Amino acid sequence: MLIQKLHTVTLTNGNIKDLAADCEQVNIRGFVTFHQKVRVKKISTHGHSSFHSRVEAQILNSTGSCTLKDFCEINEIKSAGSLNMRNGQVTKLNSSGKLTIEQNLEAETVDAIGIVKATEILAKLFHLKMSGQSKIGELIADEICIEKDKISVLPLLKRKLICHCIKGKNVRLSDTNVEVVKGDVVIVGSNCRVKTLYYTDSYSIAPTAKVQQIVRREKE
Repeated sequence: MLIQKLHTVTLTNGNIKDLAADCEQVNIRGFVTFHQKVRVKKISTHGHSSFHSRVEAQILNSTGSCTLKDFCEINEIKSAGSLNMRNGQVTKLNSSGKLTIEQNLEAETVDAIGIVKATEILAKLFHLKMSGQSKIGELIADEICIEKDKISVLPLLKRKLICHCIKGKNVRLSDTNVEVVKGDVVIVGSNCRVKTLYYTDSYSIAPTAKVQQIVRREKE
């Protein structure tokens, strides 16, 4: 079986404005800044990378710090460290460390361990294991699960999600402070504070959770 190798460029430092058009894979090993559109099959970054223009890729693997300052369209992202995105469309995102979404993210699945700071996330499946305080303006997904990362060294009180609005079909929360929750089935777990809970099928509230108002809605 013949395995075709990708045309690969490895960069260690500098400001990049003239990446070869036929480049298929970029390896970053150091401190690199891109000032041009990047369209490749794979990006592997280890260190500090910053992309100032649009990024299109099948795979982005990042360890260290990676900043995407413009729109990105990536099939699969794996980040271990710090990932900062402005806005984009991603099929699958795995983050361990810190994930920051300055505007909005559309994704099929988001699986995060650590801290998430985001303005808006729209996904089919969203799972967060918190190791510190996270903040999300609006979170919309079919399946939502928020819980603590049990192996974090931070105190329990520091591990909390603060959110304005959460919407989903099946919503399972713990350690979450939220203004509005809307779901078909909503499980409000331990140490949650909810101002208004809207549900269509069922809900449950843990003894250590507080919900100010509960409203049943008809199915749309």
